Amino acid sequence: MDQMSAPARAAAKTAADAKAAAEKTAADALAAAKKTAADAARA
Repeated sequence: MDQMSAPARAAAKTAADAKAAAEKTAADALAAAKKTAADAARA
């Protein structure tokens, strides 16, 4: 599997980048939800 073609490498990188972006978005959404809940609890 070391000899992956350039297109395969590019696709793997794209998939990894997309996964990282999705995880960051999910983490940001969770943080925002927690902040909103905390603000609502204080109100």
